[in-house]
Amino acid sequence: MSTKSALKAAKTAIEAKRWDDAKEQATIVLEKDPQNYWANLFIGRANEGLGKFEDAAKGYTDATKIKPEEPNAWLGLRGLYEKQTNAKVDENTQVGLKLAEIYAEADDAHKSQSAIDKLVDFARKHGSRTQYACALSTQLPTSPIYTYLQARLPQPAAVYIRLAEIHEAEENHTIATQVAERKTRLGATAQSVNMEVRQEVFGRSKLEGIYEQIINWTNDDDLRRVYEEKLLQRAYDTLMVLPNGKKADKRDKVMKLAHDMVVIKHPFLLAWTIELEWRSSGMGVETY
Repeated sequence: MSTKSALKAAKTAIEAKRWDDAKEQATIVLEKDPQNYWANLFIGRANEGLGKFEDAAKGYTDATKIKPEEPNAWLGLRGLYEKQTNAKVDENTQVGLKLAEIYAEADDAHKSQSAIDKLVDFARKHGSRTQYACALSTQLPTSPIYTYLQARLPQPAAVYIRLAEIHEAEENHTIATQVAERKTRLGATAQSVNMEVRQEVFGRSKLEGIYEQIINWTNDDDLRRVYEEKLLQRAYDTLMVLPNGKKADKRDKVMKLAHDMVVIKHPFLLAWTIELEWRSSGMGVETY
């Protein structure tokens, strides 16, 4: 049987959901032409129909390597990952973003936006808070698709606010969980455990950067003030748990944030306390 005839037979078998026949015919093609895009795609579809998801993913992935800008195999992967719900959230985000880029290159804004919307909605429904935050980042100015879809995407400030809410919730949960777990250790004190956990969580936190982005992107002055307060509070809280010898840069940032708020007479007590007491006392950084 010729390659063309085998491909046609595989396609017919897939349409009839005769998965074993489809796989057999596609395999005939691959034995002669391992780089045949459609044969690899059909192998993926046949294995998916047979419930062999790992083999299906390999078939689709092999096809994407042959023709990376052809959407069909990527669509196959997305459908496969959607069937596996929470097991493949990260992979679904990556594939969805790739599809958005492919459609952008083809100047199909509707399909490109739809790809982003779908991956975000999927992560919201099936992913962890961290995975949802990762999916939301595809809507930000740092995303490779942002320039093309800018007019169709949510305002960056709105996305950053949602990211802030997600990270705040995740960090609060982590702190509460870790403190409860560690305070039962022999010799542990409530103060030392709280300090230790916050030092770890704040050390890897993205919240200061997210707050800064909200401040930069929002057109709402009241909202900007809210996040300026949040930024100062988080920088201050981080300073409080940093070990001696590592406070200098953070203290400089805290004092600048406080000073800027005082200059515009923003009524946030922490800012005025820092400005009036820290500067006037001339206390060294290791005092805090």
